[in-house]
Order: sequence, then structure tokens, then C-alpha cells
Amino acid sequence: MKDADAPIARPSLAKRPPLIAKAALAKGKKAFFLRGGLVDAWFEKRSDTLVVTFDNLSSVGEYDPPQPWLYARAAKIGVSLLGIMASRKDWYRNDDTPALISALRDAGLFAGFRRVIFAGASMGGFAALAYARLVPGAEVLAFSPQSTLSRKAAPFEGRYRYGSRKWDWTGPFHDAAGAADGRRIVLVYDPQVPEDRAHAMRIDGAGVQHIRVPLMGHRAIRALKTLGVLDQLIEGELRGDFDAPAFWRGFRARRGDVAWQRALVGAALQRGHLALLRRAVDAMRRAYPDLGFPRREAKRLAEGRPMQHAPDQTRTITLGNPAPPFDGTLLTLSRALLVPERAHDQSLASGVLHAGGRYCTLSQAWIRARKPTPPPELRPGEPVLDLPGTHLFAGHFRGHFGHFLVESTARLWALDHLDTPPDSILYLPYRGAAGANLRAMGGHEGFFRLLGIDTPIRTHPTVLRVERLIVPELGFGWSERYAGSPAYRAFMQGRLRAATRPEGGERLYVSRAKLNAQRGGILGETVIEENLARAGYEVFHPEKHPVEVQIARYRAARQIVALDGSALHLAAFVAEPGTRVGMVLRRSRANAEDYILQFRSFCDVTPDVIDVIRRDWISDDAARVDFRSVGEVDFAALFRDLAERGYLPPAFRPDLPDEGAVTAMLHAFQDKRGAMRPLRPGERHLDAEDE
Repeated sequence: MKDADAPIARPSLAKRPPLIAKAALAKGKKAFFLRGGLVDAWFEKRSDTLVVTFDNLSSVGEYDPPQPWLYARAAKIGVSLLGIMASRKDWYRNDDTPALISALRDAGLFAGFRRVIFAGASMGGFAALAYARLVPGAEVLAFSPQSTLSRKAAPFEGRYRYGSRKWDWTGPFHDAAGAADGRRIVLVYDPQVPEDRAHAMRIDGAGVQHIRVPLMGHRAIRALKTLGVLDQLIEGELRGDFDAPAFWRGFRARRGDVAWQRALVGAALQRGHLALLRRAVDAMRRAYPDLGFPRREAKRLAEGRPMQHAPDQTRTITLGNPAPPFDGTLLTLSRALLVPERAHDQSLASGVLHAGGRYCTLSQAWIRARKPTPPPELRPGEPVLDLPGTHLFAGHFRGHFGHFLVESTARLWALDHLDTPPDSILYLPYRGAAGANLRAMGGHEGFFRLLGIDTPIRTHPTVLRVERLIVPELGFGWSERYAGSPAYRAFMQGRLRAATRPEGGERLYVSRAKLNAQRGGILGETVIEENLARAGYEVFHPEKHPVEVQIARYRAARQIVALDGSALHLAAFVAEPGTRVGMVLRRSRANAEDYILQFRSFCDVTPDVIDVIRRDWISDDAARVDFRSVGEVDFAALFRDLAERGYLPPAFRPDLPDEGAVTAMLHAFQDKRGAMRPLRPGERHLDAEDE
């Protein structure tokens, strides 16, 4: 399963311009597409103003086929566009980016425009700032930008640990602090995000304008869009007629936005301003009587009591006679410390400390099968926020659906064994990214709703001292925990089945064919789709449907064929005994045993594992099979195996591609993903826990 959240690709509505062979041919063209190695250039001329856009972490792979960031907005207002499109999330730390921009500059492309504005957000904001200096007179519009991920230059930045380690943050263009060289730069950011404020201060200088949008978070650009003021900001800056007073009048609408209200409450709690918070919540409740959030917060604050110390308690839930690694332990700790990851501690160090500072081993998480989270250590004098009431510790929150199921639901079983609901469910922000986790939580609201959970779900970026913290054991997870504890199985199966009813056909093929190419799969999955559709299977793309529809299909099916992936983890929760499950491996040495253990434990089903991989194709920059890898399968062997196991009639004759067609499939995949190569003998395969 993928370790980070990748967006599901949306179909692109933009038509790619004609391809040119080299930058020297760009001058005088009305539109062109130029390949530049790890980056491509998409150009369309509409006016004498040119916006040069760069992808952010979320926009890489957002569209299929890819299109430039801000494409639709540039077309709407009629400005020219040069989209510098990334093929990987490398923060544009490659030699191809400056080489491509320099070649276009030397070809005279930029000289034909009255204004040139480099634009981007976060990763793209860094690139806009770093590479604007290649074009004399170019302006910059950057949302929540990083100045660098160099730990030496920016020791305060601890959010993007992978990007900091993976890419080279030395040499030319590694630090955008030098962008403040007199050119006009507009920075839009939330000054209450400490890292974003620190980056903005490093970029500060003559010609730099700061547009500070407090409590909008790191993804301020999305929050501004929700408020309806993003268009006038971007379009006004690109046209050169930005109406600041009108923008700030529109910005007042944030007071009625629940996300902003939540951020305000969180900021007040973090600073310990309880008296001020009560007044603010009362004001919100009066101004917005139809919103439930201010009413709930006012009630919670009114019922708040001073924190008291009570003895720790241990309960053992014996439902189903749990066997190792489960024992049914449920702790209630008084004045426990909930500690997220912080930049000064070890990587992944997080969890719960007893009131006296001793590590609560029951709070330990397993990010991979053989990688537990280290115990956290508090610095002397480190700020600690008191949180009154009773709260449930739920572990780390993971946004990716598969990791969410395996890791973030593992402690929720305790809700079936509490006398009263907790005041909130507390998650640790994975990698310390509280803002990103809060947004990801919204994406799983439907799943929590199906579980019957209406308790507030929260995460905090700082250390909390919790009046009473309930810490359940991990009821699910990696390796042997895929069996699920009896209490966890009863919780998940009982609640999910009660919330849905079977609906759909008896034969179901669960496809990955419409997922973003960066998420891996097999070459030519449409071959399987088309043949199984002829055999009476419904071809189902789960990411296109609400989770309740997914569960309804899995409950109704009596034969399920699918590639290994997150969908099968959900199916195992709800499938009926007697269901046939054919799991087609999409990469060599996949973690088939984990799926088998889960299906056997939850619904007494043993999946048929179908391994017909001819070779693994990996990214050109990789040295092993990983979540991005693509399996090339033997289609003839696949359909023969399905027929022999009873998933297809014996007389079924599949339509199979020839070798030339398979090669064409590979080329098509490479057009979306970039260069790929077969795994060589002796190169390492990926173990499940390495994902």
C-alpha cells in the first residue's frame, strides 16, 4: 500500500498542443508542448502577459493526461500560459528544470511578453521563487511557499522529511531566499503556521508583498477558494488590477466557515486562552445560530471541569477469548501526555506518556510490520496544553485509504465497551502534519458515519495533557494483527453490516484501471475488464463510489476477482461466508498472506491467489519493486487459471492481446508515468512492510 496520499486522477479537459522537438523552435509559436526529461513545458499564447506555473505535491498526477496547474484559470482570463509540469514529486530539484527554462529564455520566448509571472503553491511556490531569477524582470506569485528544504538553511522546517532526505538541497537554486532581489514578489500565507511564516521571513526584502491570511492553514489556497475570494486574488494579480479592499471585504466571510472556526478554536486551545475562547465561541453562536459547531463548542466549554487526578485503570475485554498478539487490554490513564511527532525528536517518535513521563507501551504503533514507532521524549520546558474531559486515543491518522483501514481504525473497537461516549477521538498527526491530517479526516467522514461515530474527531500538533485518556490495544494492523482481535472484528463487522444492505450482482471485478498511473497496477487491465464483462461480471471502480456503495457491492457478490489492494481489505470486513475471492497479484512477492489471514479470520474465506506475473516494471529511478511498480501478466495463464478455479466457464475463450499490443500498453503507461524498466535479476523485491 502507498505510504502517502496520492490524488485520484481526473480526466483532463485540455487538449495538448503540438509537440516540438527542441526549445529553439519555440519562438513565434502560438502553442507547443516540449518534453524536457523530468519536466515538460506546455505553452499557449493568448495575450502579452505570461504566467509560468509549477505543480505542487497535490497537482502532480491530478489529471490524466496531465495538464498545467492553473490551466483553466489562465484560459478564463485570457492570459498566456507556460506550464512547467513535473513527472515526479521531487520539488523540481533536478537539472532538467533550469535547463528547460533557460533554453526557452535563450530561444526568445519570454522576450515577447510585457509581463511574466512565475506562480505556484507550496512545492510549486518554491520552484516559482527559485527559478524566476532565470528570467530578468519576472514577477512571482507564491502561495504558502517553502524557501528551501535544506535543514542547514531552514532548521525550522520538519514537515517534508522525505523530500528533504530524498533530493539534493545543495548547489544552484536550492534556496529561494535569494529571490528577493528587487523583483516584485507576492507571498500569500498563513502567519500562524510557524514554518510558513519563517519561510516568508527568509524571502522578505525589497519588492516583496506579504498577503497574510491567518487561520487558513498551509493549504491557504484551498481555504481562500472555499471563501470565494481566490479568483479575485489570482486573476487580479495576473491582470495587474488586484482590488485589495474588495478582497479583504470578502475575506470576512471566513467567520462563518466551520473550518476557520475549528482552526480558531484549535489556536485558542493551543495557547491556553480559554476565557477568550469562550467569548469567541459565544460570538460565533450568536452570529451563526444555524451552525452546529459553535453550539457544540459552547456546550463543551460550559461543561468543562478543572482537570483532576484519578488512579489509572486497566480493563480486559474477554469477548471471543482473544489470543496473542491480542489480549483485550483497555487502559484509562489520568493526566496522560499525548505526544505527536516533533522536529527535534526521533523520526516517528510519538505516542502516550503516563503522568509521570513513563512511556505507555500500549500506545506504540507499527508503521510497517517490523517498524514500531519509537517512544517520544519531552524537552525540559516544552509547552504542554491541558485538555479536560475524557478522550479516546485512536493512534495515527493515515489519509491513504488502505493505511487508514489498517492503522487508523485499529483502536476504535473500544467504542463498543465504554459506558458513555468520549468527549472526542484523538488522533496523532502522521509525520506531525496536523493540518493535512485534519483535511484528510474530512475525506473519511462517510466511513466514520457508517460506523455510527458522531463523536468529534480531532488531532493536535502539540503535546496535550489529557484529563482522562482511554488507550485501547491495537485490534488490527500489520503482520499477525491482520487477523483482527475478536472485539475489533465484532465492532467492524457489526457496524458496517448494520449500516448497509447487499446490492449488486453476484459477479464482481474490482478494477484499478482508472486510478492514477503513479499508484501502480498491471499493464492492460482493460483486457481483464473486457473479458470478465463478457462473462457476466460487473466491472467496478471503487474510487468512483461512496464507501457505502462499495460495501453494498462486496456484500452482494458471490464471486469477487480483484488485484491485490485496499479494496480487498474493505471487502474482507463485510464479505459473506462462502464468497469466492480470486486475488490477482499485481507485483511479485506481494503480501498475499496478509490478505489470506484477514479473509479467513473475518469471514472464513480463503482467497485464491493467482500469480501470473511475467515481469515487474519499475520506475527508471527505482532499484526495486515498490507501490508504483507495474506488473506484466500472462493473460492466457490468468484466464486459464480463472476457468480452472471456477470463476469462468470452462468453454470461455478470452480475447487476448499479442506481444505487440502488450508493448504498446507499456509505451502508453510510460507516457503517463515516465521511463520504466524491467526488474533485473538480483534486485530487491518489496516486502509488504516496506510500503
